[in-house]
Amino acid sequence: MTFLQDNGFDAHVTNAEQILEAFREEMVRGLSGTGSLPMLPAMFPLNASIPCNCEVAAFDVGGTNIRSARVRFDTQGKPEILNQLHGFMPGSRGAVSYEEFYRVLCDALLPNIRKNECLGYCFSYPVDSTGNLLFWTKGIQAASIVGRNAVSDLTEALATRGVPNVKIRILNDTVAALLAAYVSLKHESRAGYVGFILGTGTNTAYAEVAERIPKARGLRAKLFYPVNCESGNFTRFNLSYFDERHEAVSGTGRALWERCISGVHLGPLGTEILHAAAEAKLFSSGVCDAVLGRKFTNVELDGFCSGKMPEVLYCSSDEAQTIRELICPMYERAARFAAINVAAAALQSADARGARSGTIRINADGSTFWKTASIPFVDVMSEQLTRLLRPRGFDFEIVRIADAPLIGAALGAKC
Repeated sequence: MTFLQDNGFDAHVTNAEQILEAFREEMVRGLSGTGSLPMLPAMFPLNASIPCNCEVAAFDVGGTNIRSARVRFDTQGKPEILNQLHGFMPGSRGAVSYEEFYRVLCDALLPNIRKNECLGYCFSYPVDSTGNLLFWTKGIQAASIVGRNAVSDLTEALATRGVPNVKIRILNDTVAALLAAYVSLKHESRAGYVGFILGTGTNTAYAEVAERIPKARGLRAKLFYPVNCESGNFTRFNLSYFDERHEAVSGTGRALWERCISGVHLGPLGTEILHAAAEAKLFSSGVCDAVLGRKFTNVELDGFCSGKMPEVLYCSSDEAQTIRELICPMYERAARFAAINVAAAALQSADARGARSGTIRINADGSTFWKTASIPFVDVMSEQLTRLLRPRGFDFEIVRIADAPLIGAALGAKC
């Protein structure tokens, strides 16, 4: 639609190659401690062997939900999830205090943790090498936790609740997804591996060889370390007028890339597109008033555009089509941006392994990636990924591993 183009919105991402190269440059800069991407290495190397005949406690603290479980690896290394328990992420539905935050976490975890045990802690937020929370993403409201150590605070909270001496191995959810991508292959290998999350928020992880992470001291030479890219913080791309409006309303200067593609932001971004369209009188006066009088969630916009939730906005069939022509390109751009993000990590992963061709395994997780219905999201992303990777000698496979954060957390505890 001309209205989108006139406001700088490029749904087809015609400069995808340029953004890809900028993304890779920022990744390399981040490994040296500069640039827009934090590039946070896990402080444990990948373990080539798969644990067998053991049981591990696992905890997944995500953008919307938290889950605890015990993960049993059989004699062949096949994982089984036991006693999985669910809860809501504290701070995802309003501001919470430090005490409330850890009360909720411990309530969910206590049935699955024992004293003196090692816990795999999948924590879906940026922490430094010692476990200090750098900042929140995904809209979490728990200011008193920022700057504190997520490992020692959870250890202390568990001890206070009667479970002392727990040893915690913290890892990002994309790192967990990355580890799950390895274990699902057993003894096969690929040219590279990527863990990718696109749900409430978005992020990417891959494995980098120690010598290519100059900012991290003490890593063991020639071993591979998972790197949490915090890719939602990428900045080297053009913002449309609608992105700028979205940033002006609720932005903090962080996570500009995430604000263009993740579930928690697509609703507000789509709202800005529709509000601007109403201000430009692209609808009848009644629909303009209805649009300007409310905000829309991602679920509502995707549901309306897919035809699953026509009750979101009552309008004529012609106006409904206009809304789809305004909103579906937002999802298309998100899919193409996701492909650029994944392609950058895939190529870095292959480079680290010295691969010049082959298949890259991508373990993708998250509701926005798998459940968006208004466009064939995975197909659009795959088509863009093919354009970016195949000329460089690489193919890819996208897998969906059930319970990847819990499995990856359990593997992290064994690394």
